[in-house]
Amino acid sequence: MVLRPLVVLCSGLCLSVGAAAAPPSSLPAAAPASVGLSAERLGRLTAHFEAETKREYSAGYVLMVARHGKLAYARAIGQRDVDNRLPMTLDTRFRIASMTKPVTAVAVLMLYEEGRFLLDDPVSRYLPEFANAKVFAGVEADGSLKTEPARRPITIRDLLTHTSGLGYGPGFDRSSPLAKVYAGINFSGSGTLADKVQALAGLPLYFQPGEGWRYSYAFDVLGRLVEVVSGQSFPDFLQARLFGPLKMRSTGFSIAASDRGMLATLHTHGGAATGIKRSDPPWLADPTLPPQTPSGGGGLISTAGDYLRFAQMLINGGSLDGEQLLSPTTVALMTSNQVPIDALQKYFGADSVGLGYGLGVAVEVDVRHAYHAACTGDYYWGGIFDTHWIASPRTGLVAVLLHQLDPTGNQSPPRTDYEFKNLVFAALNTPPAGGIAACTAAP
Repeated sequence: MVLRPLVVLCSGLCLSVGAAAAPPSSLPAAAPASVGLSAERLGRLTAHFEAETKREYSAGYVLMVARHGKLAYARAIGQRDVDNRLPMTLDTRFRIASMTKPVTAVAVLMLYEEGRFLLDDPVSRYLPEFANAKVFAGVEADGSLKTEPARRPITIRDLLTHTSGLGYGPGFDRSSPLAKVYAGINFSGSGTLADKVQALAGLPLYFQPGEGWRYSYAFDVLGRLVEVVSGQSFPDFLQARLFGPLKMRSTGFSIAASDRGMLATLHTHGGAATGIKRSDPPWLADPTLPPQTPSGGGGLISTAGDYLRFAQMLINGGSLDGEQLLSPTTVALMTSNQVPIDALQKYFGADSVGLGYGLGVAVEVDVRHAYHAACTGDYYWGGIFDTHWIASPRTGLVAVLLHQLDPTGNQSPPRTDYEFKNLVFAALNTPPAGGIAACTAAP
């Protein structure tokens, strides 16, 4: 394997000394020991992910760890662009893909708190194109799809929990008769969000609403719901109601042309001859152009510091720096399991044992069988480019890891999520509220 020289940069936060200035759009900095974290063990994060760049699993990473609202660790490792040898920095921008979904869920819940709808309202009350939903019922002799009427309407809660019966395109279904049908919906192409949701509403559902769990375009539908109920475009709503108040200054569906060089390049494994290399899939949109179809399921660009603030708002019970975005009751609803305990395991496989799903986030329900260190009640949701975050209410931990890896070029199944969480939890010096047993106690 050809190894390109990879630059390793450290942030202004020193592991062995006291607190230093926090990076842009992050949280106030503190020495690790002051929030019950081990500086030495946090250093294992640096060592591990430096090694990942050296073996060319990834070009580079940005990692941040906070506890009790204080940033105790921040590191930029490797490069954001291997072709141009541009170093990773703490303010590097990333396509966060499905880490957009929890943001969309918060937007929906803001409107819910205003009394605009109930979670169990039919979504067709606001998006009438879903009024006559059909469910896949087999294949006719001529190869056409057989359908039957939905026995009940799709609700807003169904969309928030991926129990609506909607599906996703290539990558999530390559074998069922519905695969080609859903492949025709392209949220990165031309057309408005209203147009795409209208087309999506005409597709057969995989199952009767509420009778299964399937990862889907549901959060793109929810983005359209926000537009219709609020009277604002989805990007404008997020900016005015979420990104502005939270001071998430580097988050949106596009970036300024002058900031293009700050966007991390999507990389892939090129094989033994070339090592890691740039990936330019045709579906990857120009980041400097505001998309015609802003995807509530996966369209945002952000930074580790910005997303850390979003996660900290949630763990605080809906507030940050005096801004109350959601009530603690609503955050508790969002981060409580809403689906059968085996729903995600049936869909994703054995590594999701004990993992439930709330409203836009996965929730740890049975940590005794988790594939990584965890506490009951932890919540998170990653992105397809191997981006991750976690909020752990019982320990007070919030952490973010961002890099950009094209999943179609993976040499091996990604383990980033598990390794990241194991190393973060290993840095705890003081037990969670309620003592050591609190991590495994029932919800």
